[in-house]
Amino acid sequence: MVNSALARLQGRSSAAKNPLKRLMHGDITQRFARFSSVRKTYSVMQSIRQYCSGELYPPELNIAECSVFDWSSLTKHMENMHRAGVSLGLQLPSQMVEEIQDYALHTPCREPNYHRDFYISEVHNGYLPDGHSVIRALVTDTPSKTCPAIAQLLSDPFLLTIVRNYLHYYPTEISWHLTWSIASPLPDEVIRQQYPPASFHYDIAGYNFMTAYFYITDVEADSGPHVMIRDSRRDKPLKMLISGGRQSDEAVLGYYGKDKEMVITGSRGFGFVQDPSCFHKVKPPKTSHRLLLQVRYS
Repeated sequence: MVNSALARLQGRSSAAKNPLKRLMHGDITQRFARFSSVRKTYSVMQSIRQYCSGELYPPELNIAECSVFDWSSLTKHMENMHRAGVSLGLQLPSQMVEEIQDYALHTPCREPNYHRDFYISEVHNGYLPDGHSVIRALVTDTPSKTCPAIAQLLSDPFLLTIVRNYLHYYPTEISWHLTWSIASPLPDEVIRQQYPPASFHYDIAGYNFMTAYFYITDVEADSGPHVMIRDSRRDKPLKMLISGGRQSDEAVLGYYGKDKEMVITGSRGFGFVQDPSCFHKVKPPKTSHRLLLQVRYS
């Protein structure tokens, strides 16, 4: 059920040339999850299936008894998610943040289409010693080396309660990604061409899904903030639904208006939950690398 960050590097099975393989893995039919009606229908079906099969607390989730979060804020987060598709204000304990950051500093990273693993300490001014420009670095994970703090978060009852309340079923798949967004001297236009998350986009990560994000480093306006369009999960023009993929700032802000744009900053340990079918992007960092932990539920 729990996938490591390596799955992200391997790509979706939709990249396979065999359409039958893509269909069997659901990567063709999941494309329809761009429509909110499909996501709602899937939620109803999953809710009924779990209820009828008695999967109110699926044992494979291994839900912990205690949470690291403040239960008094639970109702607020659930209401915010239903109203706007986002809720800010989660906070990781400082010890957990230290553990995750230390893990990221001492674990090899990978970048798509680069021939070897490397450590984040090898990156200087956006380049590796061999002159290769690095824009993002995905922290790897193997069964022999994993981060206990991340494993603890995956079974946190507070987060899973928010997920079930929003999706209306317990997730059947949980994946996590720990990613460095690299402070690069390259122009933003070049970064957007090489790094798709730097452009506005919406995710299709299953038939229905939501995500929790945690800043493991301090994030200010120039150090890689997450930017999203509040409550853009349903109200998408047909052209953007059909074309999908990346959209320009002009197109997105021209349709939704600048007042719906949220530039999310926060100190290390700050977190939030979001429906990633909302338009979002990362603003390329300029002053320092950003380390982000992303936990995806589907």
